Amino acid sequence: MVNQTLKRPVMTPKKHRSIWFWLFWVLVAGLVLTSLWFFHQASGPVKYVDSKSKIAKSDATFDITLNKKQINALVAHYLNDSDNSGFTFDVSDQVMMYGSTKFLGQKFNFGMALDPQVTTNGNIILKAKSLAIGNLSLPVSTVMSFVRSSYDAPKYVTIMPKKKEIFVDMSQLPTTQGLTFRAKIIDMKADQFVFEGGLVDEKK
Repeated sequence: MVNQTLKRPVMTPKKHRSIWFWLFWVLVAGLVLTSLWFFHQASGPVKYVDSKSKIAKSDATFDITLNKKQINALVAHYLNDSDNSGFTFDVSDQVMMYGSTKFLGQKFNFGMALDPQVTTNGNIILKAKSLAIGNLSLPVSTVMSFVRSSYDAPKYVTIMPKKKEIFVDMSQLPTTQGLTFRAKIIDMKADQFVFEGGLVDEKK
């Protein structure tokens, strides 16, 4: 018989992953899940009410007609806040919203063109028409979700990503010397913005 030498199988030692390897992936997973949760919260449906004007029914109501320069002055007073993460609105040939936000850790600037419309009760809806964000290609609704999560909007501004709209509740604007206003006409081409003013109805 031929002598056979029994050889023990060579056992390859198991490679133990460094604890830093697992901590890294746990951190990555946590960041992704947190981002997805915030995005889900920001892109969720938003309800708004086309509130009726607080103008009292009387002979004291009056109309004010403004141009784009005057509108920009009002926008600067009510919406453009230097401490508000850099989001600004500008009225020229169209209504533009400018700002910056982050996507997957990358900061990007954007410009969004908005179409203003007057509601039945004199409030304003800004419908997103187009978006410019440099080299990135993101849907308008996605960018509006990021804006909603990072823009500390006043209580009279509601951002609705799914509808691609921004609702401005004129009835919630701060009153000045007991006066409140509602929108009547917004005509960008004619450079005409007509608002109705009047005393605040104390019963509302």
